[in-house]
Amino acid sequence: MSKDFEAYAVGIISASVCTSLPLEEAMKRLNEQEPLDGGLRWEKSTDKTFKSGQPNPCPCEQNPKTHKHYLFNC
Repeated sequence: MSKDFEAYAVGIISASVCTSLPLEEAMKRLNEQEPLDGGLRWEKSTDKTFKSGQPNPCPCEQNPKTHKHYLFNC
């Protein structure tokens, strides 16, 4: 069984998440698990693609039927 949420890359201003949760729930979970200083919050990035060129969001390579990858920024 796969996880329903995993923040697999978290940096200073961006984070990548693999999830089967709806976007709003994934954003809530990211803000709970990876809180930011100064009252900032993670929001879905307005970037249409990841650095790799894949769309944001895109299907997960391992669980494409149930999971998506999202890019978030603060």
